[in-house]
Amino acid sequence: MSTAKWWVIDGRKDGYAVEERPTGDIVVTNKSSSEEHVLHGYVWKHSPVFGIQIQSEGPPPYGHWVENPDD
Repeated sequence: MSTAKWWVIDGRKDGYAVEERPTGDIVVTNKSSSEEHVLHGYVWKHSPVFGIQIQSEGPPPYGHWVENPDD
């Protein structure tokens, strides 16, 4: 049985944002420094409430991620 969970970024706490680029890349950006990190190899989907969700056994690096409370 998989222990993967759906994670959403909590940009209110640390100033990070996650977006899908036209290239299809999922990018996490630090809003204050404009530092960008591409998340490779994750399963992801759009959520109407939380935006992009990432599925993994633990939270992705870069930013403050929380378990999706809807899942």
